[in-house]
Amino acid sequence: MRLCCYGLAPVLVCLQALWGNAAGPLLPFKKQEPAPLPAGIPWKELSEHSREQVLTVVEKPTLAARGPAETFPCNPEQYFWFLDHPDRAVAAWQRLGAKCVSITPRGDGHFGWSDEHGSDIIWQTIHKTDELRIWYAEGKVRPGPVMPLVPVKALVVLTHVPSKAPDGIVTVQHRTELFVQTDSKTAAALTKMLGTSANRVAEQGLAQMQLFFSALSWYLDRHPDRAAALLKKDD
Repeated sequence: MRLCCYGLAPVLVCLQALWGNAAGPLLPFKKQEPAPLPAGIPWKELSEHSREQVLTVVEKPTLAARGPAETFPCNPEQYFWFLDHPDRAVAAWQRLGAKCVSITPRGDGHFGWSDEHGSDIIWQTIHKTDELRIWYAEGKVRPGPVMPLVPVKALVVLTHVPSKAPDGIVTVQHRTELFVQTDSKTAAALTKMLGTSANRVAEQGLAQMQLFFSALSWYLDRHPDRAAALLKKDD
């Protein structure tokens, strides 16, 4: 399964371009109301440059959305490894038969996505702790085949809290927050045209992005014997 880029507002194209989506196994996820996770941006811990990047997006976002709070069993270290190596996660999904957009390492901790229409997005981790990651992305996307390229900046705040139940089962609870900003009048017009559906589609995209990482982590926790074959580097 793969979402079509065209026909959506470019801010949502950016979301899909960042991580793609994959059809994974059904998971024993527990949907729940927002939990008291350590959400929020730790401004004092960010470098001056990172603070400037974040402020340009969150002060006046074109779109903001939150993904669902989910709890799932997995090896937290494996899950964290996928967060730091999304290109290898894509390769693993493809070996499982899923269709994912391509993610390529761009060096120095940067990753990117591009297409034949000129769209190009690059992102990096600007803050990372045991319970929080912040990804900053920028680039240009083409919202439709005959439309111009639109400049986009995006911020994804991912909270991930490992815990261990009394029965010994280790789980991770995670949730994403998305902020997208663009000065393009074209993007603003498309977002306005979509109205309230823009937030709904963005929330669905965030849920798919979370599934991209959590489902794979859950699968390898259930089938550790598959890890070597799924995570091997291409020759």
